[in-house]
Amino acid sequence: MKMKLPRYDKSAYNGRGDRADPSVWPEVEGPLTVVLFEGWMLGFKPVPSELVKTVDPQLEIVNKNLEAYYDAWDQFVKSWIIIKIEDPSCVYQWRLQAEIQMREAGNPGMTDEEVLDFVSRYLPAYKAYLPTLYTEGPKGSVSERTLVVEIDEGRNPILAG
Repeated sequence: MKMKLPRYDKSAYNGRGDRADPSVWPEVEGPLTVVLFEGWMLGFKPVPSELVKTVDPQLEIVNKNLEAYYDAWDQFVKSWIIIKIEDPSCVYQWRLQAEIQMREAGNPGMTDEEVLDFVSRYLPAYKAYLPTLYTEGPKGSVSERTLVVEIDEGRNPILAG
């Protein structure tokens, strides 16, 4: 069985990103033993609405939509690798680095100010959902099939002492 694997293009829409054109998706042929599937909100699950309101009232619709996320995606994941970061605000620096590299390569990318605006829009979701992801794991996950790797701001693994 052959199938195309979707790719994400961070340079689309002047750096805001979107799914790449299907014509550039690589094609693979199964059967496959492992598929690594990465997604920004993959593994997030709804939290009490009172918590969401205190973090950012605009997350209420996101929280409601997460109720269907398990059925749409998470139930198909058999094992999890969770990248844990101590301070989610370092994501700003990471995205800025990526945008600078894209611009240096001649691709469209956001300005430094646009990166700050873009990242600030999803940091509230990190504040609302990451603590639960880190302590409970994704809905339906099994601890024997969940690996949590903590990294520092330089993206280096932090070794447990």
